[in-house]
Amino acid sequence: MRSAPLNSRRRAGTGAVCAALCASFALPPAAFAQEQQQQQQESQLEPPPVLMLARRLSAPSLGAASYAQQVKQALIALSQDYPEVQTAQAAANTSSYGVDAAKQARYPRFNFGTTTGNYNSGAAGARTQSYTVLTAQARMSLLDGGAMSAAQRAAEAGNQADDEAVVTTSQKVVLDALTAYLQVQRYDLKKQIAHKATEVVAELSKAEARRVALGVTGDNDLNMAASRRALVAARESDFEAQRDEAMAKFRNYFKFSPNAESLPVLAAPPQWRIGSQEEALRRAEARSTEIAEAQGRIERARALADQQDASLYPTVDAVIVKTRDPNDVTQNPTRAGFELNWNFGNGFDRQLRLKSALAEVANQEAKLEGVKLNLFELTSASWARTVSGRERERQLMEAVSTSGQAFRGRRRLMEFGRETLPKVLDAQLDYYTLLFDYVDGVFDLRITELRLARTTGELRIDPVGPNNWIDRLFGSPSRPALTEDGLLAALCISSNTACASEPVVERAAGPASANPPLRKAPRLSTP
Repeated sequence: MRSAPLNSRRRAGTGAVCAALCASFALPPAAFAQEQQQQQQESQLEPPPVLMLARRLSAPSLGAASYAQQVKQALIALSQDYPEVQTAQAAANTSSYGVDAAKQARYPRFNFGTTTGNYNSGAAGARTQSYTVLTAQARMSLLDGGAMSAAQRAAEAGNQADDEAVVTTSQKVVLDALTAYLQVQRYDLKKQIAHKATEVVAELSKAEARRVALGVTGDNDLNMAASRRALVAARESDFEAQRDEAMAKFRNYFKFSPNAESLPVLAAPPQWRIGSQEEALRRAEARSTEIAEAQGRIERARALADQQDASLYPTVDAVIVKTRDPNDVTQNPTRAGFELNWNFGNGFDRQLRLKSALAEVANQEAKLEGVKLNLFELTSASWARTVSGRERERQLMEAVSTSGQAFRGRRRLMEFGRETLPKVLDAQLDYYTLLFDYVDGVFDLRITELRLARTTGELRIDPVGPNNWIDRLFGSPSRPALTEDGLLAALCISSNTACASEPVVERAAGPASANPPLRKAPRLSTP
């Protein structure tokens, strides 16, 4: 039964091939060739499948992504587990227990006691008997003049102030950690620049040594190059020591030792930029945890003053007392009622305690004004330094680019014998001096931007939130610092945005930079 379909399929396949051969024999050769060409054209018109290239991450990119995740996790951890934060958190936990105690003061209070002694009724022939009385008491405050409410408000305000102090300490620790991160990159980059400068001086010294060997020049220029090389090498050692010190602070915060060259660049995201000083002050005042903490201290002091003022009024308690004598020597009464207490005999003491509480209110209000002044001063200074730092970075960028072109030109002229070594060394000294200043200007600006973000409340970490702002801090991995000529490869170091690969200086078009007009020169006649 299964062989029949197979035979039929074979017959159908053989028949189709025979039909195609017959059709080819029936058509003339020209028509058959034309049909084949049409089939080839149709196959060529069909679009080929589109192949998309997947982005392949290089080893530095993978390392930078790994470091970015490590740093993010470390920032979230140290914002809760760093010793300074834990100290502030312990104080907040202590004050939270005070809030619970103030709330539970309204609940009934139970007391159990016992009394032992001798009893004699005083009647004729009565004898003295020993007794033991057990007493159980339940007491609940009904009216207290507002003392319990004031105590609860004071505890809640103090706890709120302590919570704000935790956030303040956390932001300070995060700022210090990010500053340590930038300091590692700063001194590592300066060490690389100093090392490259040493190599450049060594290459220039080799060329000058060949000229001295040929007797073209003396040894003075070569000695000058040797002293310059020793000076740059000493600076390299200094930068290496500063980098190691910054690395120790980095390990203190992030709990791992990174490869400084693979760390991704870090800078404040563009969304944090503030257009005016007034806007910066407004944000700082609205988001400041220091101001919120000081206001909480004021509310606590006012509540304590109200508590002292409430001590003037009488209190009313509901009381139930049950006594029991197992030997029935005394009576076993059950007493229930209301107690009115009015402590008016310590009026002078109450007045002194009230004055002390009011003085504490004035003290906390003065501290609030001091906190505001300090916050406004820090915000204004950070904003001004940020604005001036951007201008300084731009000017130093142009100076470095121009000085680099001058150094490159003098070095090329020296290769052709049209420039001396001292002038090339002076050009190199000017270039690397400007380059070190530019590196300091860039990293000073990045740190100042983070300080401004700290005063405006941008560095707050949510222990359970996504904290996406941390991801926006990091950019691509560190770019090559210097080229083979010893010049800076890119002028956007420590920037988390894309930058050009070649330094370019834009100059405004003016009379000095415009091309001079061409004029026709007189043609000299042959004598």
